[in-house]
Amino acid sequence: MFNAMTRAEIWLQDTLEKPLSIDDLAQHLGYSASQVRRQFRHYFHTSPSAYREKRRLERAAVLLVFTPRNIAQIARDCGYQNHSSFSRAFLRHFQLSPRHYRQAMGHVMHQQIPSYGYTTQIKQAPARQAVLMRLYKSPEHLQGLGDSNYHGHQLESLQARLADSTPAVSLPDLLSEKIDALSDQAAHPVRTDIGLYLETLHNMKSIPLPAPYRRINIAARHYASTCFEEFSQLSRALTSMLLELLHIQKGYYISGEAPMVLWKPDYLELRVPLNQ
Repeated sequence: MFNAMTRAEIWLQDTLEKPLSIDDLAQHLGYSASQVRRQFRHYFHTSPSAYREKRRLERAAVLLVFTPRNIAQIARDCGYQNHSSFSRAFLRHFQLSPRHYRQAMGHVMHQQIPSYGYTTQIKQAPARQAVLMRLYKSPEHLQGLGDSNYHGHQLESLQARLADSTPAVSLPDLLSEKIDALSDQAAHPVRTDIGLYLETLHNMKSIPLPAPYRRINIAARHYASTCFEEFSQLSRALTSMLLELLHIQKGYYISGEAPMVLWKPDYLELRVPLNQ
């Protein structure tokens, strides 16, 4: 049942902007709505609807800080039907209105000083796929990151199809964590998706994956790229990237999608998806 509720949690995250109901989630999982409510609360200590609102507001906080989008547009992008309902929910959660939150966090970011030695580039990637497993642990608490055997645990039988792949993690909470927008981490730990990024476009649809893994189709997109040497440097590399995107690079803004770290042969690469 835990795997099913993990699928539920991922579905809620992946459909934040859509007006879907608990019945839609239940149909997606193949369970009754009452089963989903009961089991989701057992594993995540809250209802599916409350969990979705928490994640919507965390994404909204990221977009308020790192994009110039107006508040009404951010509300729509995060699944709210109107500006006023979004503003009320945001105020309840963060104790600040969206406008005041943007001003306060903008001041905080303006005071930060970028670390030297990091260079951010805007790149474009073609469509790709990844095979990922959701873990409810901060990446700092995972031993073996960067090791292909660790990232591909349980995928040994697919080794031939996954030969041209790169160890990777997707970090759905990284941007929210950077601006201290995460709450109740005891009940909802930081999430890490660990697995393999496929360097060529494989057709994985016909290949059954072990239960914890899922296929991710990554659309062609622009992203910000910063390279660094050790995973312990991720926070500094991210800060440097964010400050450059805010103050130097023009025309590209953070999309709100999860950043990814790839273990290249001689370095690590942080990729943050962008919109124009």
